Formats: sequence, C-alpha cells, structure tokens
Amino acid sequence: MEKISVMILEDSIEEKEKLQAVLSNIEYINLAREPKTLSMAMSIIDAESVNVILVSEDFDGDGFSMVEGLTHEYPDRGVIVLTDELKEDTVHKALFSGAKDVILRPYEPSKLLDSIYKVNDSLTKSVKKEKVVHGKNSLAKIGQVFTFFSTKGGVGKTFVSLNFAVSLIRETKKKVVLVDFDLGYGSGALALNLTPRYSIIDVVNDIRNIDADFLESYLTVHNTGLKILPANLDPNRAEMISAEHLMLIIKTLQSSYDYVVVDMPSSYSEVVKPAISYADKLFMVVLPEISSIRSTKSSLVYLNEMNYPKSKIHLVLNKRSRKDDIKSKDVEKTLDQSISFILDADHRKVPYTLNQGIPYVERYTRSAISKEMKKFILKMSKN
Repeated sequence: MEKISVMILEDSIEEKEKLQAVLSNIEYINLAREPKTLSMAMSIIDAESVNVILVSEDFDGDGFSMVEGLTHEYPDRGVIVLTDELKEDTVHKALFSGAKDVILRPYEPSKLLDSIYKVNDSLTKSVKKEKVVHGKNSLAKIGQVFTFFSTKGGVGKTFVSLNFAVSLIRETKKKVVLVDFDLGYGSGALALNLTPRYSIIDVVNDIRNIDADFLESYLTVHNTGLKILPANLDPNRAEMISAEHLMLIIKTLQSSYDYVVVDMPSSYSEVVKPAISYADKLFMVVLPEISSIRSTKSSLVYLNEMNYPKSKIHLVLNKRSRKDDIKSKDVEKTLDQSISFILDADHRKVPYTLNQGIPYVERYTRSAISKEMKKFILKMSKN
C-alpha cells in the first residue's frame, strides 16, 4: 500500500500525543511536521506531499477558518475535523468549510484509521478520474457544481438556472447537465417542454449500481445539448430520497460533465444540503423587493454561521426594472454582498418562453438578459 502522509493540527499537547501514538505505529502512514500557522502548513503540505490533514475544531482559536483556508488552497487534499461533541452545528460548519469527515474524541483507533484511509482513497480515485482533453496532456478536473438557490418562491430561480445552463453550453461548448433538486415540485423538464421517461426517484431506487454510465441512461436530452435529471414525477415519493443519495448523484455527474447546474427547492433541508456543500458557486437569486431581500439576508446569515465560504456566494438580481424603488446598490448594501449579474424584467418574453418550453437565451439571443448571462459566463471562464 502506498503510504499516506498525515498532518496534525492540534493545540492540545495531550490530544496531539494521543494521535501520534496511534498513527506512528501504522506502517502505511507517515506523520508530517507540525506547523503553527496556515502559511507554515502550506509550506509543509507542498514539501512533504501531505495527503490528509487532521484539524481540531478549536485549533488556533478557530479550526474551521483553518479548514476553509486549506481546502481553498488544496482542494485535492483531504481534511478531517476533530471535535469533542458531535453536534449538528459542528457537522454543518465542517462540511461548509470543505472538510471530508468529522471524528469524535476520544478517538477509537479503528474509526480514525478508517476515516483517514477512506478520505485518502476517495481523493485518489477523484484524481484518477481526471481526463485528457483535446488530445493534449493537460488534465481536466472533475466538473464544477453551480447551485441556484432562494428561500422565497416566485423569484425566477428555475428560469435563471435552466437558461444559465443552456448559455453555458452556447458559450463554452462544454458538457452541461441540469439537476432538478426541487424534489416535490420541480418544473425544470416542463420549462423545457420535455416529457421525461425517468426521474430522480428511478435513480435512487437503483442507487447501489450508480456510476457514470448508469446515470447517463436516466438523463433526458434537450435539443440544445443540455442533459437533465428531472425531479420526481410523483411528489409523494420525495421522502424516499436522502442527502447521501443526492451526494452520490452530484459526485457521479462531476466525473463525466464539465458543469453540473443544480436547481434547488425554495427551502433548505438536510436532504438537499449536498447541493450547497459541494457547490463551487452558490447563486442566490433575489428580487428588488423587501420580502425577497429579507429572505436572502436570513439565508446569508445562516450560511455565515455555518462558516460557508463567502467567496462561493454570488448574488443574482432578477427582474430588475428602472421603475424599481429599490435599486441594485440598495440590495448590495443591505446584503453586504456584491451582485454578480443583473437580469432585467421581461414580462412578455419570459412567460412566453416558459409556456412554450423554449430556453430564453436560445429564442432571444440579442436580449439584455442573454447578453448579461453571456458576459458573466465568459468572464467566469477566463478566471
């Protein structure tokens, strides 16, 4: 077995010695040097090719900030959070910071070693799935996840997400899949005038066989080249779906698509949490209205409390009009967040395209909405 290089970030000398006592006797584990700061940790990670990092939740006063910094700089390394109490709040903070697992103290050696092995094995497999593109030796990493979310209904989230997905195909010429996680009331397929044979519940019923080829057979194809995994055809079966199911679906799609666009329900629940945790970009759709801004503010406060990286959050101001009392600068000031792109209100053409099942960006390519999406996507692609 190839050796796993492990770094320990733990302030308590007693706890650190316990970890060292367990890990130093394992033949396939190498213990890296101990850093005192994030910059020192990065130097050691590079110099000693560290694979897995164990971080105490209270390391250097705030272990979760350390986790966020490490996972941002080294997305291909595994971080495990160490905690004295396995509370829901701790798990949320760990996952939102980018950690792969949470281990409870006092440690059971078998569980600790199992976590280290599984985290490293999972990351190793992800690296192997990187593929050679365009006949060159450059590697394409696993697909990015773009999640569209709002806790208020009627903001146009589905319209924005599906047109963003189609615009991604138009501007990047890459593979894009749209996943409808509005499990009970998703309308993504309907908005594209598709009659799907399968939905997400069919995948869940056979989840034990999941792989890229298996999942591909359950997708519905639109004439734009967009693939879609529709929400349930029967809303009553939504309770059969778990967060683990959705996590597996996202990770599997990432292995074969450049972009995975997720349309979320208008509420947050544990079941759909993976769509936020695994998002590379979280697009919060908001209207220039008091109720929508308040709802978005509450969501941002919650994400901040859960230590969700602010760098991942992108505001989308939808249905903007010159007649609005609330201007874009007012929205930015209230939410303390800059707006990534603004979509103007189009009360005639938007309903028409949704009713006809035609992507707006395909039908009205020269409109302000289409141009704004194109501008953002091209800028994002360059970065």
